[in-house]
Amino acid sequence: MKKLFPLLAFLVTFQFFGQEDAWVFLKDKPNASTFIASPLTMLSQRALDRRIRRNIALDSKDVPIHSAYYSSIKTATGITVLAKSKWLNAIHVQGTQTNINNLKATFSFVDKIEFANRVLNKNSVGIKKSKQKKYEVETTNFNYGNASSQINIIKGDYLHQQGYTGTGMHIAVLDGGFPNVDSMDAFKRIRDNGQILGGYDFVNRSTNFYLKEFSGSNLVNTHGTKVLSTMAGYIENQYVGTAPDASYYLFTTEDTFNEVPLEESLWVEAAERSDSLGVDVINTSLGYSVF
Repeated sequence: MKKLFPLLAFLVTFQFFGQEDAWVFLKDKPNASTFIASPLTMLSQRALDRRIRRNIALDSKDVPIHSAYYSSIKTATGITVLAKSKWLNAIHVQGTQTNINNLKATFSFVDKIEFANRVLNKNSVGIKKSKQKKYEVETTNFNYGNASSQINIIKGDYLHQQGYTGTGMHIAVLDGGFPNVDSMDAFKRIRDNGQILGGYDFVNRSTNFYLKEFSGSNLVNTHGTKVLSTMAGYIENQYVGTAPDASYYLFTTEDTFNEVPLEESLWVEAAERSDSLGVDVINTSLGYSVF
């Protein structure tokens, strides 16, 4: 029984003084009309062209978060800003429950606060945890080699024969990491043809999205490399992916060593970046099982 008291004391201390994750939702975007009048200040020309093709009108969701609001939240007492979303008009913060709740009392532009720990939200409901684990062209004929089973199951070989190999399509891959994509033979074709358009490591806030499989003493997540190979991989007469002629953006959103709510926010940031770049397809293969 005596051993239980220190544990209870720790839990109580953590409840009141521990760091929490939360979304701070904002009421408006004061400069929305200015941005919408000059759309290239927030979207690429390719993104605007795609909107026209799809008959998607610009609206306030395309407008960045108001910079003055962001700066105010970032400098608030005891608050660390981790991510933001223009679509949600929200900022992901970390701090004590008290400091986070103080944001609404302090700033009139804060609409509501939603904690990652649903127990801390008013009118919260129980959430059942998932058991899922984390982890136009000329006719073309390929020798698929080891990729035959994959491509035949989804009838991808037929699509390739009709010329649908991904030419002209931009695909964003949101995943756990892309080590060795810059050196492996399977990706030489898309490297040589300039089909890797760019990328970003949102987890480490780094432009180096080609981390090696072993970075120092840390093992880097290779899941993104494997997923990309199913689409973009190509070795003559040995292996052909489903979209070997598409172009790709590679975005790392998954933290290999942690299962935390921030990963969801990083995914949102990457999705927004993809939309702003005018990609045609977002591919994401992941799951959250702890939070």
